Order: sequence, then C-alpha cells, then structure tokens
Amino acid sequence: MKSIVLSLIAVFTVGTLFAQSECNMYHKKNCDEGDGTYMKYDSQSKSALIGKGQTSEFHLVAYHGLDYRVVVCNEENLGDQLQFKVYEKKKMAVEEGEEASEEENASTDKAYRTVKELLYDNSTDSYSRMIEFTAENNMRLLIEVTVPGDEGASKLKIRETGCVGVLISHIKSNATGF
Repeated sequence: MKSIVLSLIAVFTVGTLFAQSECNMYHKKNCDEGDGTYMKYDSQSKSALIGKGQTSEFHLVAYHGLDYRVVVCNEENLGDQLQFKVYEKKKMAVEEGEEASEEENASTDKAYRTVKELLYDNSTDSYSRMIEFTAENNMRLLIEVTVPGDEGASKLKIRETGCVGVLISHIKSNATGF
C-alpha cells in the first residue's frame, strides 16, 4: 500500500514538473503580438503554470525612450476573463511620524517606503489582453496576473491549472514634434 501511494506521488510530481516545463515558452508560441507592427521580443517576457484563483506577479523594467507592448494569453481551460494589472514601484520618502521597516531603510540614512501605484487594470478595459505604452522615464513595473476561480478547488485538480504567458515587446519611440 505504501509503495502505491509513493508511486502516485511520484507520478503526480513528475507530471506537474513536466507541465511546468511545457509552460516555459508558452508566451512565445501562443500570445498574439497585436496589430502586426514590428516590435522586438523583450527577454523579460514570462510564462508560468497557474491555477484557478491564483495570482502571480513579476517585475519588469521599462526603459526611457522605448514603446512597449504587453500581451497576456492563457490556455482555454482557465477562462476568458484573465485579469492583469500594471503597477509602478516608487520609493517615497517617509514623512515625519511615519515608520519605515528596516528592510525599506537598510541602505540609506533617510527613511524610504516602496509604494505601488496602479497604472492599468484590464478589468476596467473589458478584460483587454494587450496594452501599449511609452516609457517617458525608466520605470520599475510590477505585472500582476490573476486567474479567476476558486483557489481552494484547484489544489488537487490538474485540469484546474494551465499555462499563462506575458509577452513583452519593445521598439524605440519615434521622435515627435518639430
């Protein structure tokens, strides 16, 4: 009996690892690049295996003078209302009377706090799968992707998980004006 249980655990673990590795390049193979305007592939693009009800996030650095396109895609079994948000992370000086954590304050004499400012939420844009923007300054961004559903239900059901990809591309901004 013990060997059967161990065998089942091993099969489940190998299956999960295989599924995860299958998702590594999901964004390159499955995310539609938009209107056909040529943009260069950005190596900050990511893919992951995500379950229903889960949220995953990753960091993106957007550089001054570049136009960016972010396209989010997922396997059909995860539904068609994938939510993604784009935040800008900024360091803000702590006002007198406020306290900053030791981690936030570790490298300077002055107290700073990292603040997330919401720049875009596709749930207010008919669950659009793409956003384009120009980085007018260097920006530290956080992309947060949420798959709708009940997280508790997905823990043991392989069919409740799927690949999600975030394809990022960029091109040098055109100069405007005279």
